[in-house]
Amino acid sequence: MEYNAPYGSADPNAAYVDRNTAAATKGSVPPAAAIEYPQREIMAVIAAAGISGSNADLTQLLQAIQYLIDAATGAGDTSNYVLMPAARARLPIFPEVLTSDGRIPVTSPSTGTVRVPAGYDFMHRGIFTITTVQTDFATVANKTYHLRWNPTNGFQLKDLADAAYNPGALAETDVSFDSAYDNMLVARVVTSAGNVATITNLANLNKIIGSIFDSGNCQTNSGANVATRTTSVTRNLARTPLTVVDVVRVDANENGADSDYVLSNVSTRYGSSIIIVRDMATLIAINVLHFA
Repeated sequence: MEYNAPYGSADPNAAYVDRNTAAATKGSVPPAAAIEYPQREIMAVIAAAGISGSNADLTQLLQAIQYLIDAATGAGDTSNYVLMPAARARLPIFPEVLTSDGRIPVTSPSTGTVRVPAGYDFMHRGIFTITTVQTDFATVANKTYHLRWNPTNGFQLKDLADAAYNPGALAETDVSFDSAYDNMLVARVVTSAGNVATITNLANLNKIIGSIFDSGNCQTNSGANVATRTTSVTRNLARTPLTVVDVVRVDANENGADSDYVLSNVSTRYGSSIIIVRDMATLIAINVLHFA
């Protein structure tokens, strides 16, 4: 609907004025549209909510708006409705890249350049979809960078030697650099002396679950009943995983008196999760689950 100014007004946004006999001011003459069109607009909302118009109830527009909001949100107390900006600030959900492996395929199209490709979607706070646009960054030789994204600045290439980014001169594998709710670690970029970039694209998923399974006869000294077995897997995750390990023991010769074992687990964001089991005889099966 457009604004319908009083008849005879040169200004399409002219205000309506009351008649003032003492000041010899004529009152505005409203065109029919000024009366009819607002009613049509209001009735369209009331009808969309399935309400029959009635002059006996002057709250029907309010009822209609509330009904339409309930229909769009699954009903409930309207005081609990959360708008998108509030949801993006409150939902405790990690960023999730909507590709099969949770990675944005960042590339280096030429020496000294790192490129974020266009057309890849990721979710912020589990509710807001963002699509990448092509963005290029210049690199310098012999550097280690983190490619990051946040909702305020978008994509940024951060130099690990920059005191503003890394004031504590921490190792680039430190957990403080992990993806956070509003700050996604996308890739690691390492440049050579010739400024050629080696890029490790990292997996960003709301929930990261993976497993490896290893089994075999690990008895190394039957007389001492000592065994050692090691298995590892490389994940390249954007967050350091929490690891759960199940060790299943199968030992036909064991009488139950010796069932102890020592387990050490090293989990890193970029490298391997290493599981070492010692002092178990004959056969073990190792199942490793990563949660983040």
